[in-house]
Amino acid sequence: MKASLFGYRLRSQLLAGAGAPDGATAVGHLGAVQSQLHDMSLWALSGRTGLTRADLAAEFDAGAFVRTHVLRPTWHHVLAADLPDLLELTADRVRRSLDTGARTADLPAADRLKAADVAVEAVRTDGPLTRTQVQDRLVGEGLAGPGGRWGTVPLAFVLMEAELRGAIGSGPMRGRQHTYQALDLQPSGRTADERLAWLARTYVRGHGPARPEDLAWWATRPITVARRAFALAELRPVTVAGVDLFTDADGAAAPEPAEVPAAMLLANFDELVSYRRDPGDWGPHATDAVLRAQGLLLVDGALAGLWTRTESAGGVVVKVATPVPVTRRVRAALEAEAERYGRFVGLPAELVLA
Repeated sequence: MKASLFGYRLRSQLLAGAGAPDGATAVGHLGAVQSQLHDMSLWALSGRTGLTRADLAAEFDAGAFVRTHVLRPTWHHVLAADLPDLLELTADRVRRSLDTGARTADLPAADRLKAADVAVEAVRTDGPLTRTQVQDRLVGEGLAGPGGRWGTVPLAFVLMEAELRGAIGSGPMRGRQHTYQALDLQPSGRTADERLAWLARTYVRGHGPARPEDLAWWATRPITVARRAFALAELRPVTVAGVDLFTDADGAAAPEPAEVPAAMLLANFDELVSYRRDPGDWGPHATDAVLRAQGLLLVDGALAGLWTRTESAGGVVVKVATPVPVTRRVRAALEAEAERYGRFVGLPAELVLA
């Protein structure tokens, strides 16, 4: 992403200026927070709230926000109040991907739907349940997965089907295991056009300035639908760094950019990188290996490598790997980021450059 545009988006992303008071507020502001790795998704929320992992984990366990499959065929944290509209907008397209994957895994649609019925009833009756407990219920009902057993992938497709119905979502953690609990979602009162406008306003509020193409990527909607959503939302056009974009209707015509940090340690799939990716947007080091890493290293607003963390009783080692020369300025910023991660987990932190 061009550094000049990057600075503008830091504010809407709550990574500059006033942050959110809690994780739920940050999730609601952004609309959704991608969350494949649970701990790292909490780190993403910490960057927007200043809260610790323990604080955010307690919010999650209390149901302040829900982890489920929506927008794209991947995990996201969302507010339960927003989930009905998000499912109305994206569940059908996510289900198409689910249909394709289930066929590849030799799980017929009829079997998936029947197993999802059983999973929903089990969670509704006796939840929260872990994945293993849901699997045991399926076996107890005489339902077998492909090849006579429920592997990780087929079971995931069953649970995703139940999630896309809005029937189940994340429950409190049980040790390191996720659980599922029944959801009691209230139907949306919005019309189809009102829902599209809400989606565009929500996205731009947390990701702007942005283009319809960005929303189309984020919500797996056709570009024609994204453009219609932007028009219905009556967003304010703005030109930033020579790019025609849109910002909040109530926002400033020329938003002020934030200072771009020398270095940032982001969660993998952080919302800051959840835009349509054009060649050169993130610099020459934005390879698939980096973008899919456990953590993303940004130097002056460009992807510059990756980072990992190793925790022990005595502390946490934050290891940064980058082909970019580390100047004193960048080193100082990385030291500060490592210390911030240490505060997040409640351990002394050591920075190691690979």
